Amino acid sequence: MKARILLCSMLILSSLSYAAETDSIAKEVMSEVQNIEAEYQALMQKEMERKEEFRQEKETLEKEVQELKERQLGREELYAKLKEDSKIRWHRDEYKKLLKRFDEYYNKLEQKIADKEQQITELTKLLEVLN
Repeated sequence: MKARILLCSMLILSSLSYAAETDSIAKEVMSEVQNIEAEYQALMQKEMERKEEFRQEKETLEKEVQELKERQLGREELYAKLKEDSKIRWHRDEYKKLLKRFDEYYNKLEQKIADKEQQITELTKLLEVLN
């Protein structure tokens, strides 16, 4: 009889300890899953912030390109006038120097526009990939 009571009590104790051990493992697994989910949400937040930075940078570049293109609009009239003046005016050499500086300036301006448009294209592609 004592052996049966001892055996039953051992069986009850072992089942209780197993249940407690299983419960602690389940809690540990749930805790780890919650940590992973929290890290995932933090990464998603960082991704959203980064996409917003890209959008703002793209908008800024578009505005800059628009301003640079507006500077280019009056170019043809002034260029034609300088070219004509460099042929017929008294200070032809100075007009030719001015015309050369004018060409250099607008070549740089065109290069800036091309560079910024390339950056806009790259950002557009990047934003498409991120969406």
